[in-house]
Amino acid sequence: MFPMVTGFMSYGQQTIRATRYIGQSFITTLSHTNRLPITIHYPYEKSITPERFRGRIHFEFDKCIACEVCVRVCPIDLPVVDWRF
Repeated sequence: MFPMVTGFMSYGQQTIRATRYIGQSFITTLSHTNRLPITIHYPYEKSITPERFRGRIHFEFDKCIACEVCVRVCPIDLPVVDWRF
């Protein structure tokens, strides 16, 4: 008899735990409904760029003379100049 009673108790505890998890997820979902959107609508609104934004690196391979100035100036060491003649 005792194993059956403990089985019902564990079933009840699992049911309560599942109900609590569903309730928590429902509360989280409801709390997110009143938030303002974070993203902007790109074509209609311009994003504010940081003051030190340099933009996309424009590289013209035909005009490169392999002076390696771009390698020295780049803060993230992105360009690699490897010339083979």
